[in-house]
Amino acid sequence: MSHPNSWYAATADAAPVRPPLERLIEADVAVVGGGFAGLHTARLLAKKGRRVVLLERRRVGWGASGRNGGFVSPGWAARSAAIIKKLGAARARELYALSKRGVAIVEEAIGEMGRSELIMGRRKLLVSRTDQGPDFADRTRRLADSLGASFEPWPTEMVREVVRSERYYQGVHEPDCFHIHPLNLALALAADIGKRGGLVFEGTEALSLERRGGRWEVLSGARGAGVEVRDVVLAGNADLGPVAPAVASAVLPVATYVVVTAKLGARLEKLMSWRGALSDTRRAGDYYRIVDGDRLLWGGRITTRQSVPARLAAMLQSDVRDVFPSLGPVAVDYAWAGSMGYAVHMMPHVGEVEPNLWVCSAFGGHGVAQTAAAADVVASGIAGEDDRWRLFSG
Repeated sequence: MSHPNSWYAATADAAPVRPPLERLIEADVAVVGGGFAGLHTARLLAKKGRRVVLLERRRVGWGASGRNGGFVSPGWAARSAAIIKKLGAARARELYALSKRGVAIVEEAIGEMGRSELIMGRRKLLVSRTDQGPDFADRTRRLADSLGASFEPWPTEMVREVVRSERYYQGVHEPDCFHIHPLNLALALAADIGKRGGLVFEGTEALSLERRGGRWEVLSGARGAGVEVRDVVLAGNADLGPVAPAVASAVLPVATYVVVTAKLGARLEKLMSWRGALSDTRRAGDYYRIVDGDRLLWGGRITTRQSVPARLAAMLQSDVRDVFPSLGPVAVDYAWAGSMGYAVHMMPHVGEVEPNLWVCSAFGGHGVAQTAAAADVVASGIAGEDDRWRLFSG
């Protein structure tokens, strides 16, 4: 089974298809789900010396982890101001610090694996499509101070110097972000789990979860195949339905869309000297970056409809023209959809839901670094090192 068609799949590293699990085995921890949440959790546990088995029903990086915009940045799907209002400044600061730790974990993993080429560019610019008024800079600095963040306000003229579009006004410059090839990161993490003694099985859907004495048994349905373990980590979204319907039902699948243009040459250089990641402040706004020298990787729009629109490429071509009308006709070489998992409160589901049963799910459209942060606290919780996962409680 190959990965869904995308620019990422077309430029993916060669990786063997891992065989399915076909017998009952024992381990310390079973991780259900081969996206970033599961991969980081399994890798961090393997680093701690735990015997880890990861079960993925399709291919590693099949879902959102292998199809997203590739932005590695702090924060959460819920806006920081909303988190402060709901949880208070002190806890919001702790959560933001944890998300920054997630950014660091991703970069550390890339370094430990010797895969520096996975980082395709640095910095991020978050731009507004409306004038934010004369107090924008002060508001942005106050928020950064409250969170312990490094982001800084940019006036309209600075934004338009690097992205020449009259659609944009003020921006927030985030210097500690970077962008990656997400599918290749997923494949690299899986390979590293194996090097550290973990087992990764593809084509293996977890179908039942039963407690037997003081241990869990996760069965895949293939002639009694499964894993008997002390701890289970559920690292998926709505696709966890067969094994964890309560977890799956708490996650709303939301689709978003991505295209990669044909090579644009000097036309793109005239309009955009920015080589970092870029997105706008709308909930369903545009997010994009330059890849392969002179292609735009452009994502946007969200819907709860899971079918792929027939005119997907045309939809996003229209969005590109809206921002860069002088770019002229833009051919699309790749177009795809991906499904994100959102919780009603816009924050991840992370923690121990019953003894030795853990969940690491619902990262919304903000998960490349955040899955690593959540994996870190879950792995530490399983190892009995601390209870930082309780930051996500309540």
